[in-house]
Amino acid sequence: MPVAWIGFVSEGGEQIVAASGSKATHVPSASSFASRILDASEIVAITDTTADPRFAEHPLVVGPPHVRFYAAAPLGNGGVMSILDREPRTLSAEQLSLFLAFARHASREIERRDELTEANERFREFFEQTTDLVLSLAPDGTILHANEAANTLLGISRGASLVQAAEPERREELRRVFGRVFENASAERVETVFVTAAGSRVTLEGWLRPKVLDAKTVLARVIFRDVTDRKQFEAELGNARDAALEAARAKTQFLTNVSHEIRTPMNGIVGMLDLLVATALSEEQQDYAHQARASAEQLLSIVNNILYVSNLEAGTLSAALVDFDLYRAMQRIVEVMKVAALGKDLDLGLILDPNLPPVLRGNLSKLRQVVTNLLENAVKFTERGSIVLSVGMQTETETHWVVRFDVRDTGIGIADEDRLLLFERFTQLDADSTRRFAGVGLGLSTARHLVETMGGLIEVDSVLGEGSTFWFTAPFPKLVRDRRPIVSSDLDLKGKRALLVDHQPTSRKVVQHYLVGMWEMRVDVASDGHDALAALRAEAGRDPYRLVIYDRMDDLDPLAFAREVRRDIGIAGTSLVYLIVDDVVDEGTMRDAGIDAYTAKPVGQRELFDSIAIAMAHEAIPLPRPTPSLSSTQPTRIVTLDERESVRVLLVEDNFLNMKLTMSQLQKLGYQADSVANGKEAVDTLRASRYDVVLMDCQMPVMDGYQATIEIRRGEKETGRRHRIIAMTANALEGDREKCLAAGMDDYLAKPTRHEDLERALARYFT
Repeated sequence: MPVAWIGFVSEGGEQIVAASGSKATHVPSASSFASRILDASEIVAITDTTADPRFAEHPLVVGPPHVRFYAAAPLGNGGVMSILDREPRTLSAEQLSLFLAFARHASREIERRDELTEANERFREFFEQTTDLVLSLAPDGTILHANEAANTLLGISRGASLVQAAEPERREELRRVFGRVFENASAERVETVFVTAAGSRVTLEGWLRPKVLDAKTVLARVIFRDVTDRKQFEAELGNARDAALEAARAKTQFLTNVSHEIRTPMNGIVGMLDLLVATALSEEQQDYAHQARASAEQLLSIVNNILYVSNLEAGTLSAALVDFDLYRAMQRIVEVMKVAALGKDLDLGLILDPNLPPVLRGNLSKLRQVVTNLLENAVKFTERGSIVLSVGMQTETETHWVVRFDVRDTGIGIADEDRLLLFERFTQLDADSTRRFAGVGLGLSTARHLVETMGGLIEVDSVLGEGSTFWFTAPFPKLVRDRRPIVSSDLDLKGKRALLVDHQPTSRKVVQHYLVGMWEMRVDVASDGHDALAALRAEAGRDPYRLVIYDRMDDLDPLAFAREVRRDIGIAGTSLVYLIVDDVVDEGTMRDAGIDAYTAKPVGQRELFDSIAIAMAHEAIPLPRPTPSLSSTQPTRIVTLDERESVRVLLVEDNFLNMKLTMSQLQKLGYQADSVANGKEAVDTLRASRYDVVLMDCQMPVMDGYQATIEIRRGEKETGRRHRIIAMTANALEGDREKCLAAGMDDYLAKPTRHEDLERALARYFT
């Protein structure tokens, strides 16, 4: 076609926006072909305009350029694509189809142009009206474009240098940023201080992004945001944070110092009460001593909780893992809780799943604290009935045992709406709880945090008025190989030489009594680390020390002392037990220094023995020792099953767990046995029934074993029948054997009692 164009029809005529074969840009309404076919919805093709009434009188038909052919396709929104010729034409179907395709393509392009135009308008509006500073920059920082906000704030426009608008001490760094962006063609974050048109300083932040054409960075764009207020707020916030951290640090340090200061006299109190309970006391004195010990244990638990919270806030919690005897660890806690429950009509028990491994590896201090807190909580809110600690296997994987611990009580229970508050710090359930129940609200909160740090879960099931069950799970890694329990009562300490370094006189006296009075060791005392090293070296070639027990020293760091011992070949084989004074333990560092075992102050008899056993039996293989016996010189013989079944045994034991253990041992040995809980019940039972052997605990409520033996012997004079009475006692002090003899007992077994020791003692009945 000689002429083609695209035009838009309006009241003023047809505006030509694209044309071929014509230079026209505007056609008046009277001369516009398109205005006469706007109502058409499809292609209009006029083969001969002179024969069409709409165009026969058209000025461009009757006059120059004498248009004889005209076709048009509507584009929408007043747009028309037109083709014209001076000769009449007839378009084929293929030509019409092609023309229609052209028109549709043009229509789409026009729509896109309109959208782009609208987008450009929106962008320009945003560009000019935004409060952010929008700039395009040359490699040297010259401004190519800048919006109104940049002009207003910084007083800069096209052709100015952005670098010069920066604070003088920031300009060189800004130049380096420009250099990196243009050289590397990569975006970079910019934050710098600029001087405003008014002379003030503002901090602007933005990303400098390169524009790359033909592998060359031609400019960079940046949108700056004013962050002056935010920076000021951050500075103020940082100052407030620093002040808060300092206050928290001071509080944590205060709590730690106070807790440690309290633990120092507590060490002496607990130790001396241990020694007091082990002496000959009246029933009333025993009751006072036990209640004092219970109060001391409760106070120590509160101190431990406070110390735990301060360590948690300071981020110094220990993650030390040790091997431990699960049964002994749980039994010790239950026995302490029995003392705490004195005066209440409560039965405390321990149920241990026999399928559990005897030795677990984990954080014993955390586990002990959780179980203690849950049992303390149960004792506090239970006046009568029972409290049972159950330990069983939850699940087992190839690498771990997951153990579940349940503390079930028959106490006051918990309402459903109160359960959410249980594990919150410094929280108890009702407003008057601090008057009705002692405590500061740390126990359950501490338990939750400890369980979570061990990788376990803690929860509670409860019915108001009926009781509660607090339970938690904890994973323990499986041991590489089977091992005997690390702590063993079979370790023979008698006669072994030890060196004690303890700067606290009371603690030193307690530990020395355990070593000498309980286990008959030979003990010397050193005043500090250098004296201890001198003593170790002086005796190395003659009568060497097998063991050093020490705490903090005035002249040497405990780790430095251990390293010094290990460096000296002559004394490097000495076992080292460290008495720590807080709960922050770095076991790896202690192991690297050469420390064999550690235990926390205040140290009890069992905890000290356990640590000595670990230090002196590195592979946890128990050493045999003969059981001290009043009749140890008497020969023993093999007792037949018929002989055992003919003997009736009465066990007198107030500790439920010890009773269960001994009864189980007797059953396995084939003896018929019954049990009673105190000496008075034993006397009454022997008067009413026939028994041959009496296993007599010495320390019991109501009537102790000594008085019970005296009463039994007095009754035997009337009946003419004599019983064999075997003492079973945890006391091993000098004079205890003689005291048993004086009371009329025939034999003596020290607790904890081994199966074979019990068997030999019973066999002596037949000799």
